Amino acid sequence: MITLNSERGFVRIASWDDIESVPGFTADIDPKTVKLKEIIGSYTFDALIPCGLSTCHQPHGNGFLVAAADGRVTNIGRICGKKHFDVEFTQMSRVFLAAVRAQQSREFLGELRNRLPIIVTEVATIKTEQHGAAWINTRVNQLTGKSTALPTPIINAVRQAVRRGDGTLIIERAATKQEREERSAAVDVKGLEHLRRNVPFAVEDRVGQLDGFPALAPGNGLREIIGSIEPFLTALSEADIESLPDKQLRELSKVGGELDSNLERLRNVVAAGRRLLTRQNIQQLTRFATSSADNRLFAAFLRGLP
Repeated sequence: MITLNSERGFVRIASWDDIESVPGFTADIDPKTVKLKEIIGSYTFDALIPCGLSTCHQPHGNGFLVAAADGRVTNIGRICGKKHFDVEFTQMSRVFLAAVRAQQSREFLGELRNRLPIIVTEVATIKTEQHGAAWINTRVNQLTGKSTALPTPIINAVRQAVRRGDGTLIIERAATKQEREERSAAVDVKGLEHLRRNVPFAVEDRVGQLDGFPALAPGNGLREIIGSIEPFLTALSEADIESLPDKQLRELSKVGGELDSNLERLRNVVAAGRRLLTRQNIQQLTRFATSSADNRLFAAFLRGLP
């Protein structure tokens, strides 16, 4: 692929034949007899292209098209450019590549802007629809204790599941006499009598598994995900892409490059939240309630779930 700086701006062409037809192109220039005027293009090919300098002609896959002060045009690789034209070539290549990157960024942002109506509509729908992001966010905050609508024992059970990282619900209880004796016997059989005093008197029972657990996971807050999308959509809709300063262009392009992954993450977390926030799934937490008041409060929460 060749990127060429023409009177129409940067254009991309696929054929080396088009380069050889450029006015003034020659495949044989003596670097001692020319002065560089500017870099007018860059190229990357799987097939190797001979260097246009008479002192080299080595095939290479990546290089630059350069215009000499006398009007001739040829192609050279980066190594030859630095070797024969030193700092001048390095500065020209930096300017050219920066201009190419800026043009690519403008084209990329222009493509995203064309998608804006669809994306804005999708995000708004995800936020406000029944059992959408706003509804999920409120209830996840209640389950994780960011609001105080649920009993503390239930919130603690959810927090422990979050810390475990897998959504498993665990109840800790005192070990039965039989369990302690079996553990002591196992320690003795292994010849580890000195560990006998450390036989645990508490046992963890797995009593449930929350489906849709990723909706509870750290870093998956819907408010934060949407907060990383909406400001970009606003900035892009208001931006004059063609006149953006380089720094703003780079920053907007960087955020734009994360847009599709953030949208997919939003969709996935909302889907997980809908699996999580079903009455059948969340009812597993009922056994963590420790009083009738807890049960009443939790029952009210359950009634609001599908």
